[in-house]
Amino acid sequence: MPDPGPRQRTGIHAYDDLEPELRRHVDADPGDRGYHDRRERLIREFLPLVRNLARRYSGPHSAEDIEQVGTVGLIKAIDRYDPDSATGGALAYLVPSVRGEMLRHLRDHTWSLRVPRGLKDMSVSVNRATIALTQRLGRSPRPSELAEELGVDVSDVVETLGALESYRTESLDMPDQESGQPLAERVGDHDPALDLVEHQGDLRRVIDELPERERTILLLRFYGEYTQIQIAERIGVSQMHVSRLLSRTLERLRTRLSAEEA
Repeated sequence: MPDPGPRQRTGIHAYDDLEPELRRHVDADPGDRGYHDRRERLIREFLPLVRNLARRYSGPHSAEDIEQVGTVGLIKAIDRYDPDSATGGALAYLVPSVRGEMLRHLRDHTWSLRVPRGLKDMSVSVNRATIALTQRLGRSPRPSELAEELGVDVSDVVETLGALESYRTESLDMPDQESGQPLAERVGDHDPALDLVEHQGDLRRVIDELPERERTILLLRFYGEYTQIQIAERIGVSQMHVSRLLSRTLERLRTRLSAEEA
């Protein structure tokens, strides 16, 4: 009987049924009978996840190339699966590894070709200032602190950070408007909020007009790569409140940009 192939999966718990197989895989010895068959089966079942991510990150690049490097990340994650660390389920454990391989590939192959020289130089300065301020402050610096350190306008720092983010064609960390949950938890769906990356110049100006708290949360989440929990601890509110603020802020940005485009 022919192999029907992996079934279609959507939602945050889409791959949870494979977790027992992942546990058996990491507990088994490579010499055990059935080890390699189980490993191949797990790779095959998770490949749709890799393909979906490859489509999001490929942009002008070959989706096939992105898929290949993503598959490397998948295999690494499967082989080093740690049940004790996988508190968010199989999907939450595997996605960062797959995505990380893809982003490293894009960084290594597109940075010198696509980034203007001035922005490239600015990014080096921002990175150096970030390291220095982190050591000095004992925490990650705010964009305003980076700007003061470098003697530039805060909007220039935001633009630099935003340009780096824009090369991630669609970010799986962008929260869904209704649920506030990251796209990684519902791979396969589309969120119109992701279209914001196409308006990078306008986005910079609209972000500058946000209230300070909303602007800080947005910058920490997408440019500082803080988790919602880390943001909540930093500003002294609950993670759920951070999620609601992010959803509301993204909706406000989308509404403003849509109105200006009309």
